[in-house]
Amino acid sequence: MVPSVFLNKQQLIDQELKFDIYYNRISDLNLDDILEIAWNRGIKEAEKIKNKDIKQLIFQENILIETDEKSYNPAYTIFSDYNSKEKKITIYKKNIQNVFIPSIPDKYFFWKDNEKIVDLFLTHEYFHHLEAKYIGLTSEIKKIQIKIGPFILKRRLRALSEIAAHAFVKEFYDIW
Repeated sequence: MVPSVFLNKQQLIDQELKFDIYYNRISDLNLDDILEIAWNRGIKEAEKIKNKDIKQLIFQENILIETDEKSYNPAYTIFSDYNSKEKKITIYKKNIQNVFIPSIPDKYFFWKDNEKIVDLFLTHEYFHHLEAKYIGLTSEIKKIQIKIGPFILKRRLRALSEIAAHAFVKEFYDIW
């Protein structure tokens, strides 16, 4: 598994879509337009602030950063999380050390530094903060129709927010 932020655009999008609970119900739809909207949203937001220090941005927004030193679950790997109600980012250090860092491709060796890696995750979660507080959820921009039995329901693709957050990080740090 190559970490999403080090994949190219199409690989990253494909990986995130596969993790979305509705993906298998929408495979026959053309998602190109909505995926492009999500990707471009992440890029556009990063361009506004990419020359700033992520820790300073987080400090200015009064976001708490918490490091979880204990959690490690190989069955469900999460590296970081943003809780908008508490304005808190949690970094799951063991998962980063045991799963993320070993899977970084050699050409991105520079990112194997622990502090730089944490900055990647802080930046990703900062985008989710921007969604929650300022710009709205990317997954709410356009809902997709899914068919469940005889019913057609409109649902949001959570993957769109993740795709936008990855694009944000890639642009913020010029990881191309």
